[in-house]
Amino acid sequence: MVSVLFQTHLAKDGSLFPELAPLLAAATPSDIQALPSLQNNVNVMETINRNLQHMTPDQRRAFGLWFSKALPTSDIIRGHQSLIRDTGNLIAYLPFHNFQHLSPAQLLDGLDVLQRNSITSLKQEFIAHSVIGTYRNLTVQDFTRLGNISCLADPEDLLVYKDTEAFRVIRDTVMDCSREGLSLPSSLISSLLLNNTELKIPSSLSPGRLAEFAPLLPALGVPFLQDLTPSQMLDALPALSSVSFSPAQAAVIVDKMSSINSLTAPGQLQELGPLIVGMKTETLLLLTSDRLLSSLPAMAQHMPSLCSPQANAVSTKLWGFPEVVGWLDEVEPLLYCTPLLSVKPRTRPLVNITAAFTKPWNTQQAKAIFKEVLDAKPNLITQDFLSLGTVGQGVSCKVLQERLRADSSPSSVRRIVAFLRQQPRPLHTSLKKCVIEELYQFEFFSDLLKDLGAEIALSMPVSTIKKFPTDMIDTLRKMIILDQFLMLSRTKQELLVDKMVQRMGMYTGVFTEEEFRSLGIMAPFVVDEVFIQLDRRFFIDNLEFLRGLCYSSTKMDIVARILEEPAVFGPVKNWNQTTLSQVDRFLFFLPNNRLQEISLALMTVGRIEKLFMNQQQWERGDVGIHCSDENERRTIFEKQQFVLQFFLGFLKIHPTSPTPMIPTCEILHTTAPSAWTSSSLTSMSSSAFTNCLELIGRDPFLASYQRSQVLSRVKQMYGPVSSFSSSVISQLGGIATALSLEELSSLRLTERRSVAALGAVSAWTNRQLAALFTTILNSTKLSVSQFDSSMLEAMGYIVCGAKTTEIRLFNAVEFSKAVLWLGQLRLSCSEEQLLVLVELLTHSLAFGPISSWGTDVFIEIGVLAAGLPDIAMSALVKAQIEGITAEAISMIPPDKFAVVFDQRQISVFSYEQAAAVTNAQLAAMTDLQKRALAMVLTPWEDRPVDFRGKSLGLALSHSPLCLFLGLLMLLIALPCPDLILPGT
Repeated sequence: MVSVLFQTHLAKDGSLFPELAPLLAAATPSDIQALPSLQNNVNVMETINRNLQHMTPDQRRAFGLWFSKALPTSDIIRGHQSLIRDTGNLIAYLPFHNFQHLSPAQLLDGLDVLQRNSITSLKQEFIAHSVIGTYRNLTVQDFTRLGNISCLADPEDLLVYKDTEAFRVIRDTVMDCSREGLSLPSSLISSLLLNNTELKIPSSLSPGRLAEFAPLLPALGVPFLQDLTPSQMLDALPALSSVSFSPAQAAVIVDKMSSINSLTAPGQLQELGPLIVGMKTETLLLLTSDRLLSSLPAMAQHMPSLCSPQANAVSTKLWGFPEVVGWLDEVEPLLYCTPLLSVKPRTRPLVNITAAFTKPWNTQQAKAIFKEVLDAKPNLITQDFLSLGTVGQGVSCKVLQERLRADSSPSSVRRIVAFLRQQPRPLHTSLKKCVIEELYQFEFFSDLLKDLGAEIALSMPVSTIKKFPTDMIDTLRKMIILDQFLMLSRTKQELLVDKMVQRMGMYTGVFTEEEFRSLGIMAPFVVDEVFIQLDRRFFIDNLEFLRGLCYSSTKMDIVARILEEPAVFGPVKNWNQTTLSQVDRFLFFLPNNRLQEISLALMTVGRIEKLFMNQQQWERGDVGIHCSDENERRTIFEKQQFVLQFFLGFLKIHPTSPTPMIPTCEILHTTAPSAWTSSSLTSMSSSAFTNCLELIGRDPFLASYQRSQVLSRVKQMYGPVSSFSSSVISQLGGIATALSLEELSSLRLTERRSVAALGAVSAWTNRQLAALFTTILNSTKLSVSQFDSSMLEAMGYIVCGAKTTEIRLFNAVEFSKAVLWLGQLRLSCSEEQLLVLVELLTHSLAFGPISSWGTDVFIEIGVLAAGLPDIAMSALVKAQIEGITAEAISMIPPDKFAVVFDQRQISVFSYEQAAAVTNAQLAAMTDLQKRALAMVLTPWEDRPVDFRGKSLGLALSHSPLCLFLGLLMLLIALPCPDLILPGT
């Protein structure tokens, strides 16, 4: 109706616009862009400006595009200084290619209008560079009006005001930006904030001034914190506890304050806030249960940042008390890191407590509690399945099938589906598969689709989805553009989008804005042939939106080619500063030979920092964190490294290349240590190097030669390795892999925090792991049997440094409490070591015989399942196989895999398990095993061969007949009749 009114009646009679204004909020972007040219009508303009604040970002953007058609560039250039004020809110939403023609005078005059609207970061940056870069006589009032936009200006332009009244406003604004967590260029931080005489002598700061400088302390680093006195820190604790410090920095603060004050006294622990990450695990273990319980509510919001040993220490200690079943509200924040073995002994009393059915248990905990409910209160499930609450995620497929079949009315089924969607954790793959297979049999399945939610719906194979009529495809599309899509594997993403695009008929013609936006987050996953047809005007007008999406390596190449097209930005050699601001992180999609053509004058240190910071911001965001695989991340890093080293003069390719600069610690934070040459890192000033040691140690892309040279500088600074303090060891991270065996043996690993820092590193050799394990024994003076679960968690990868004879001496119960963490690591243990580790889990006080293990135990132990004995693995049943993680599947030795898993067991693999099968494992398999694997992959792959291109024997198509014949062949080949089939 709105479309008809806007596009038909309003087109004939513009006077209707004010009367139709209340309907603006219901207008679609396409309705808005189709509006007739009414901008010369003052009443219409006022109506739009008045209603813009009530509209969505997409609607505002649409009005900006609509308005741009009536405001050519020439009108902006010729416009009066008051153009922005005269136009009003609408002008803030012009596409950037129009907006960039506003003059500094117009921007300054209309600043108040722009500031009350939601202008993009690109426009904010343009305003900062245009206004602050042009004028040299801005007033206190001007900078007050500019607000946080000032933080986007070039530091050189701000330093012009150093001796004026405006400088205090500038400095306060930059401090506010820092406090709000905005990424700032290193020169802005050092010039405006850190270059303060008061900070030269830390111990001279009053508690009040220290509190004011609190947001800067993480940038000042460990050396600065070590020069503060304990009393200074204690007096400024309220301010310090509101700032996020690194673990090493927090440890310095907590240790110093602990030297003069018992932070474990009543009320003190709660006041630490995020500083709790600096509390020693050993200290937490000494606290009484009531002290821990009283502190947990205040500590709760910071628990996710606790290192694993700390969280394990607190959770295992509290769950060691039978009274814990009455403390569920207090221990709730720790459930995510509470071992299954701690919960299992408490399941019987838990099922009698109503609160237990409201807590955010993980899947394995919920399964253990559900099993107890099934044994102790079967009537509860029969009478009121929905009363299971958050334990519902642990329901077995058999019970779920019974409930769905007991009352298969649409209303009952919808209640159960809604119940499952409300679970606090993602549902396990096996449960989602069970739901789909059961519901797909119902005649009203098509009506249920919208009730399933994206998480459950996306467990459907492509072979099922491709049968959907257009309306069901559209329902599925709308669900998954909002949720879950990026959680799928890359193969699933591309196959799913390919089927959708086929049904939407998008394989011919221009890839339009409407089509792109209809796919949302899925749009960049269309096949290359479609993506390359992307509407170029849409591309130019929506670069900020497009930069926020996820791109595969082939799409990166296409974007790079589009950027250089004449109708877009043209050849790289002709780009200017404004172009670079628009292209932003897409710059890293360009090949090296094109990057070299960018003007050296444009690629300043500030520009390079900006590129790095925006890439980092994207990587940490909701899209970036789930987007790239390891190879794609490394490709981008190598491009970043080339950009930095080429334009800062480290690669003397160009005769006019600048003299290589020595980095400050601030610039390592805004870029990345590994992007710099090792010689530049070792040439840093002593204060800068020690300040950034922890950052360098955490860099995942630091090359081995870089680590070796950085380690040499560390030794120069701190003396021989044997004298390294716990703080220094904790900061080394990956740098420590450059230590020799003798040096590793000389380390003093007395504290769990230093053990955890080294245990989190995966790049050790087997000999280094053995040396580290021995060093821990020698340093702690503990016997192997005395290691508790928090120590074993702290050891992480170092567990594989123990001999099998030593592993047998581990406390089986404590080790079983540590597998929640250890099972998530891709351990480099030998097959023999893994076998012995699994033996520990079978202890009568741990998980017991393997034959008794359920899905819950297999989920809990993660990769350790790869160490099951051959005979035990070959005897696994469906429920047990369902709990094996894909990572564990990929770690099973090929020869063992081929022997232990017959075609029956392989046929119940999930897609994720089947896709994890390695090429080496595949090569060792028989034809029957390959056929079984093909039948798992085929419904999702929807093609006759495995996704790696390997032949899997029988060429299975997606047709039901071929699948049936394949199953029949397997059945005939089976030595026994109990074929395990998916969903049975």
